[in-house]
Amino acid sequence: MPAQALAAVATLLSFAPHGNRVDLDLDRGSAQILFLTDKSFHFRRALDGALPAATPELNPPVTIQIDDTPGALLLRTKFLEVSIDKQGVLLLVRGADGEPLMADLTEPRPDGPGVAWDRQAPAGVRFYGLGPRTDLTFDLRGKSVQAEIPFLLSTSGYGEFYAGNGQFHFDFTANSRYRIQAPQVDYYFYYGSNPKQIFEARKDGPNIALLPFSPVAGTWETLRSDLLRLVHGAMSGNLYPSFDLGAYDKAPPELQQRARQIGSLVQKVTPGTLGLSGFRKQLASFFDIYDIEVRDHGHPTWHPLPFQFPDDPECARHADEFMLGDELLIAPIYQPSGTRQAYLPQGIWTNLETNQVSQGRQTIAVETAALPVFARNGTIVPLDSAAGMALHYFPSLGGEFFLIEAETGEYTQIHAAPAADAMRLEIESKKDRDYQWVVHNIEKPAAVGFEDRTYQPASSSQALTDGHWYYDASQKNLQVRVKVKAGEDRIINLTW
Repeated sequence: MPAQALAAVATLLSFAPHGNRVDLDLDRGSAQILFLTDKSFHFRRALDGALPAATPELNPPVTIQIDDTPGALLLRTKFLEVSIDKQGVLLLVRGADGEPLMADLTEPRPDGPGVAWDRQAPAGVRFYGLGPRTDLTFDLRGKSVQAEIPFLLSTSGYGEFYAGNGQFHFDFTANSRYRIQAPQVDYYFYYGSNPKQIFEARKDGPNIALLPFSPVAGTWETLRSDLLRLVHGAMSGNLYPSFDLGAYDKAPPELQQRARQIGSLVQKVTPGTLGLSGFRKQLASFFDIYDIEVRDHGHPTWHPLPFQFPDDPECARHADEFMLGDELLIAPIYQPSGTRQAYLPQGIWTNLETNQVSQGRQTIAVETAALPVFARNGTIVPLDSAAGMALHYFPSLGGEFFLIEAETGEYTQIHAAPAADAMRLEIESKKDRDYQWVVHNIEKPAAVGFEDRTYQPASSSQALTDGHWYYDASQKNLQVRVKVKAGEDRIINLTW
């Protein structure tokens, strides 16, 4: 049908529910909405003729309340209300509280080889995603983007993944709307009050392809580009990124060192001749548990700052930093000066190299040959070594960590928290292991032990053996060594 024949607004004539799917009969073209869960749906529309056949999507039954009003068809689940205008077939999606999430402003029209339509962009709402980029900021406002990954995240409470092959372009240069250009109207909608919930809602959705990095000889500029593309890719739903350290095999030593620091933290890394960093090797158990989070929750292991701290707008300005899991802030140095400015989000942060403590929501200067790593208050970070495992705890908020034991598939549970005038450290171990607690930035305790078991002070950290503790006054760190048997629940109380 010629484009001029599509100038008239399409009309919704009738609808037919089939379980989770609702077929929409239009006077021109056709449309269909399929609820995947009560928080997500798949919407398709053909401007002319019938929709192409789709692979059946097997989903649990979703309770859908349907109201056929004079002006719109209303479809309600526990968490969503989808209103479909009968004139124009425009979608308006609201949350269970009635607040608008997403709204079409124009009907899709033919545009080159595909279609284009406009969406509402309310004041104060930020938009993230759309694949790897080299911007230092996340927010797409004011930008026109050719999407390498057509996954869009809105702080109003939704994410969308656009299906199909071809070019996807998103234009956010207008103040109150944005334009979508896509091969066809075919997208998945995911609701969530924050980015973590949105990612979890889409964890069983269409796969996002692996993206290659560093295909050419590495330079400082490619290292900067690689870092930013990795972080933007994580914000766009790329759960399995890759990095080729081989591109930096012949780089100058300082550049090799910085590339190794960054690349070693990517799950799928090609080591080249540089090999992996010692820090990555210490994080083997850490990565094991976050590999499970990727699988079970759909969260990337690299958490971009707006992903982890959605209520801190400053985080949207720092795409050259990321959280490794929930515990560690990584602020890589990617220029030859050996310095950088690092933004610390809300919380209290401990520099792993210096043990210095800094308040969050400020920018600090960092100068080091090492990888700048900051642990957040209230976390436990396990670090592997040939001798055993160090459990770094950063009080005073309570923290926990779960280790997956590969031999049995069971979880070792680790907990630490203040308890009245004491501090409680607990290991519910599923494996025989030599542990060493490292409790950061506390005063020297008067006693270490539990019930009738008293731990003895050691003369130095080198002299630390099972059942002994050492207090490093210069760092204000307490070290406690304890060998725990599989099935044992070992509790240690610190008292002052």
